[in-house]
Amino acid sequence: MPEFTFEEIKASLLKCINEYGCEAELSLIFSDRPNEYMIIIYEDHCSFQRCGIAKEQSGEYEYATLDELYEAQLIDDIILERDWDKIIEIDCMDFDILGFGK
Repeated sequence: MPEFTFEEIKASLLKCINEYGCEAELSLIFSDRPNEYMIIIYEDHCSFQRCGIAKEQSGEYEYATLDELYEAQLIDDIILERDWDKIIEIDCMDFDILGFGK
């Protein structure tokens, strides 16, 4: 199980962009996937992408809201609403810098 719920992550991402103007980049690692994935929050949307070497990267897929992203079928058939419990690591340097988290 991940250390944080989606609602906790959502609140922190929204705080980053709404209170600090920070486009936070949140890294996710799943127990059943070899790649790292990333959620990025922007002022007017958010995105999800697969990370890795150039040929593995997916590019950003944009969503209007974090809730839409959470419920959508994402790259590599990930659905965060279904697969959240498969996350083994969540990391966001921006959360650390702003003093969020543990």
